Amino acid sequence: MDHRDVPEQGPACSVDLSHRVRRHCPVGRGPEAVVVDPDRRRAYVACSRSDAVVALDLDRGVPVWRAPVGREPIPVILDLPTRRLFTADARSDTVTVLDADTGRRLTRIPVGAYPAGLGHHPGLRRVYAGNTADGTVTAIDADRLAVVGTVPAELGAGSIAVDTRRERGYSANFMAGSVTVFDAAALTPLGTVAVREGPCKVVPDPATGLLYVASSLHGTIGRVSLEDGTVLDELPVERAPVGMCVDAFGGRLYVCNRGAGTVSVLDTGAGRETHRITVGNAPGDCALDPATGTLLVSNAGSGTVSFVDRPWLPGPTQPAVHPLVGRPLPGFALPDLRGGRIRTSREWAEKKYVINFFASW
Repeated sequence: MDHRDVPEQGPACSVDLSHRVRRHCPVGRGPEAVVVDPDRRRAYVACSRSDAVVALDLDRGVPVWRAPVGREPIPVILDLPTRRLFTADARSDTVTVLDADTGRRLTRIPVGAYPAGLGHHPGLRRVYAGNTADGTVTAIDADRLAVVGTVPAELGAGSIAVDTRRERGYSANFMAGSVTVFDAAALTPLGTVAVREGPCKVVPDPATGLLYVASSLHGTIGRVSLEDGTVLDELPVERAPVGMCVDAFGGRLYVCNRGAGTVSVLDTGAGRETHRITVGNAPGDCALDPATGTLLVSNAGSGTVSFVDRPWLPGPTQPAVHPLVGRPLPGFALPDLRGGRIRTSREWAEKKYVINFFASW
């Protein structure tokens, strides 16, 4: 198929209003990463089992073009100054570069073994590929499209996060249970942070000064200080969290739970999960359209992208609870209306079964 052809549409987009899902749109086999271009109204999806990148019209929810890349593309990023797409082709050991407007392939760059993650620093004009089998990070010049250096990480290096404020990069090392911190400009390692087993995604949140680490084996999101690398705590989500994105303005973190078919919505200020959204099978990653607030979720098991409206809306309102509920009853003495006898708090407490009986209704 020519890269400008539109793939088969399959069934019409379905609607799931109960979970605020506007539609599920077919894109190809095994969609993993998704990135949004709000100005051009496009989303780009790496379809790992189709060995292709698909461009979607954000407003109509239909494919615009489909471009073949290397074998098993997992991540995809967009470099806006050059309007180039970069995808790491895990089973080809390459990074493919596409023209974002047409899908035309510009070049293919050899990197390390099994590149499964990409990071981006627009200011430094760098793209970083995490090479899982090599335990290294390859740095690519985004303008010259040439390799400029390699950073040693640990076994299972994959997802790459970049903190542009501190000029640091972070590599999630899945098999080593660690995160390698490196200088994004000098390409030198700065240290290692020990985390839970199976870290498969790292995302920075400069607004809170935190690095979020998805532990797919434990169903948790670790919170690490961007300032000093201290592991602060872990937040429970659902089974096999593998993808995340941050809404810095809304104060939310969205987590794709691959094993549950849901997206957990976390309040980054309070550090807790507020609600969950049911999407397709095996959600792999997600991205926000800042122009409309729509959350896009790639469902690797369904071959679709879910368009979720207003995912930041809170769940069911919890009834207000008086601050004294659950605390011991203070001592008192009151007259019984039937005989005038003074009853103490102990006597009233012994009749609590009457209150509990009616409260159960």
